[in-house]
Amino acid sequence: MTRLFPISIRFTQKRLAVLLVLLVLLPFVVLCFYSHPGADDYSDAVQRRELGFWVVQRDLYLHFTGRLFTSVILTEASPLVRGLLDVYWLVPLLTLNLVLGSLYTLLTVLVGVVWTRPVRLLAAAIVLALWLLQNPSVAESVYWFNGLAVYTVPTAVLIFWLAALVRYWQADCSRARAGWLGLGLLLGTAVLWSNEIIALPLLAAVGGLWGWEWWRGGPRRASLALAVGWYGLALAVSLLAPGNMARANIIAVPVSWSWVIGGSLASSAYLLLNWASSGVLLFGTALALPALARVVAAAPQPLRRLATLRPSQLLVAAGGLLALLPLAALPNYWATGGLMPPRARASMYLLFLLGWFAAVLAGLLVARAATWWPVLVAYPGRWPLGAAALLWAGMLLNLVTDHNQRVAHRDLGRASNSAVLAYRDWLSGSAARYDASLRARYRLMRTAYPARWLQVAPLSRTARPVSLLYYDITTDSAFTFNRDYARYFHQKAVWTGPGGQGHPPKFYQPTPD
Repeated sequence: MTRLFPISIRFTQKRLAVLLVLLVLLPFVVLCFYSHPGADDYSDAVQRRELGFWVVQRDLYLHFTGRLFTSVILTEASPLVRGLLDVYWLVPLLTLNLVLGSLYTLLTVLVGVVWTRPVRLLAAAIVLALWLLQNPSVAESVYWFNGLAVYTVPTAVLIFWLAALVRYWQADCSRARAGWLGLGLLLGTAVLWSNEIIALPLLAAVGGLWGWEWWRGGPRRASLALAVGWYGLALAVSLLAPGNMARANIIAVPVSWSWVIGGSLASSAYLLLNWASSGVLLFGTALALPALARVVAAAPQPLRRLATLRPSQLLVAAGGLLALLPLAALPNYWATGGLMPPRARASMYLLFLLGWFAAVLAGLLVARAATWWPVLVAYPGRWPLGAAALLWAGMLLNLVTDHNQRVAHRDLGRASNSAVLAYRDWLSGSAARYDASLRARYRLMRTAYPARWLQVAPLSRTARPVSLLYYDITTDSAFTFNRDYARYFHQKAVWTGPGGQGHPPKFYQPTPD
């Protein structure tokens, strides 16, 4: 019995982790089946249907955006373009799987020789659950096609790019290195042509790696110089697009460089404070420490390379990672004078989680010389029962009480634990009423005689789930969203009756209510 007892403890802790992850992910998966497109999704579909692929891509580049990769996703991957509105639920479901797959791929590259496939899958699901828990807006980054296409999907591509970069660094023969470098150039170009929030940090990170290789005379300095040049050219093609200039003229917000730099630094510091002080993240990291310490002790190849660095060099690398966040915030402060929209912050939070656990592993590498290191690695990937019970209690307490860590005053009172909101939207029936209301509207729009002027019922207050609804059509029939919504269903005009939503803000710029 005494021999079996530790095994039962191990299984209990592992099963508890699996159960908790499943409970966190469950409402987000269920809400996929109640999701619907909104706002710009109809505009993109109408333009693609009426103009064709090449014309719409040319017009977007010349008049609206230089994001070549996301422009293709918006016009070609949307189910609306194919008339598949009724299976829109596949979009967020596939997006969640894409993010999970990218995390699993990166973990396989990093620790595949140490962790088994089920353990890697659980670890990837844990990171996905952590991301969803404190996602600033799952409505924008998971369930709204435009938001996920411009931010979430490119962030998943960036994670795949990181995996390719690690493989390139591990490759021993020149042919393998050339293959992984080519894949990295392809994936990196897609990221650079997606959005500036993650494009600038990618270019800066590759530039930093090239500088490091050049300084130490490493064998990859020529290849990295090629990558820096290629990525710089690709980013210039995107940033200098006529469409970007046209959109900047439309926004036309005068912003001083002191505010751009100061605002980027201040908001980044505040975001880091909120993210790093999350009780769920801190207790989760503490629970994972024995398992992470055993990974460091096993020393897979990527960690062996890190282990050759001195602590001061690791600190410089960590400082470089921290500097990427203000760099990501710069484009939005330059364009609008305000904070990144929630969908962009969601992407940055996912990358923060990767940086967080990378920093933990680096810290454990440094700590191998500490006197307490043998004690930590002595545990078989888990804490003893007493310590584990305290940490799990802290984790669960934070899960039910962590509800108010938002950046802007306008967001105070909305749960930072997004799983609570998702469960509320699901179990209260709000998501079901939202789904039923929109399906009834679709039937009306499809069965009405074409080219009609139609007033439709607004979404009721009990049918506006925070987790799902980004923006509905408005009470103004001449508004852009309404106009394209009507054209999608081959109607003349459409608007909502009294109680409907008004015009959305021009761009996200948090101000006191």
